[in-house]
Amino acid sequence: MSKIGAFLRQHYPALAHPSYVRLLWATAFSSLGSQFTVLALSVAVYSATGSVASLAGIWAVRVASRLLLQPFTGALADRWDRRRTLVGGYLLSALLAASLVLVLHEPLWVYPLVFLIQTVEGLVSPAMAAAVPSLVPKEALVSANALRVVLTKVTASLGPALAGLLYGLVGPLWLFLFDALTFAGVAYAVRGLPATLGAAQSRRGTSLWAEAAEGVGFAVNSRTVLIILLLSLLTSLFWRVVEIVMVPISLEVAQIGAAGMGLLYTSLTLGGVLGVAFLGALKKGIPGLAWVVLLNTLLAVPMLLGATFPTFPMLLAVFFLSGILFDISGVATQSLLQAVVPKQFLGRVFSLVNVSLALGVLPVLALVDPLVRWLGSAGTLQIVSLLVGGMGVLLFIAAKVRVSSVEKKEEPSG
Repeated sequence: MSKIGAFLRQHYPALAHPSYVRLLWATAFSSLGSQFTVLALSVAVYSATGSVASLAGIWAVRVASRLLLQPFTGALADRWDRRRTLVGGYLLSALLAASLVLVLHEPLWVYPLVFLIQTVEGLVSPAMAAAVPSLVPKEALVSANALRVVLTKVTASLGPALAGLLYGLVGPLWLFLFDALTFAGVAYAVRGLPATLGAAQSRRGTSLWAEAAEGVGFAVNSRTVLIILLLSLLTSLFWRVVEIVMVPISLEVAQIGAAGMGLLYTSLTLGGVLGVAFLGALKKGIPGLAWVVLLNTLLAVPMLLGATFPTFPMLLAVFFLSGILFDISGVATQSLLQAVVPKQFLGRVFSLVNVSLALGVLPVLALVDPLVRWLGSAGTLQIVSLLVGGMGVLLFIAAKVRVSSVEKKEEPSG
């Protein structure tokens, strides 16, 4: 066992830091609980209302929270002591998860509760991403983020199946309470982390609005952050289109049925796990901006092939390759931001990334239905893949343009 541990620490240097390992396992446990809530909440609301619109409303509330509040929650993540922020945020998340039992009595409770849950997540998520550089050195950031993604993917694979089984046995109430317990567990794990967890400097007399505006100003004036924000919007837009049009492509064009479609997403998850596991073991340095842009841009290539040749073997290979590219690009993006953004801005920058992801959903909601009616599901995916790929190429060129000597010092190469 010691040989296995030594092997893992050699290839994943983040495992040599006990505080990070403590947090890693706690967040993985919480991720499993979140999977339970996603399934239980969707089934409970649909069973009570019989309306697909009620499920769409849940997503609309989540997007609204990201667009309206996350720039300010990111400012709070930079203003407050990060350890106390995480402890308080996870305890509040535990309370809100337990409060979802109210939905079982009145389905309309789902909307304010989901809005509050998403708001707290908008505070906790940036604070967590901003805290990781305080737990591991820069050369271990890639392995730290890779390990978190691997465990999240594993729980994302096991969670829905286990939640479906438990839903039939014990009902949604106990699934909500289990999720609350996992959040409380993360709060306890964070409480034992070092007190110097990226604590923010006091900003007395500065309004929250001014700090949020300061974060936006920093992002706009940082070439790296600005390109990543645009890239996040494109990636979000692309994947929302894939999620929508892949249903008719699978069922009507490729005719592989629901079971075949399930295998496609299993292939996506497996590709992501393997890709990130190898990235964490092989990549010790911080990836450069051009490399991050290239990884995100290449996502359009396999989906273009899948839309052009929609057979089951091709789609299976496409989803596997897409899983690799999608997850290693996510780890590379997060690691780059953690390495180059000053700690006092990390919370606000990661919040702005979440806002960009939400903004990417809006054009899809407005345009995907007319495009499918005009071009068909496969044609829509082809056009969107070409559009996203072309814009990715422009961002890649922008990332390769020579910059000032000041910015060269901030951005790692290749």
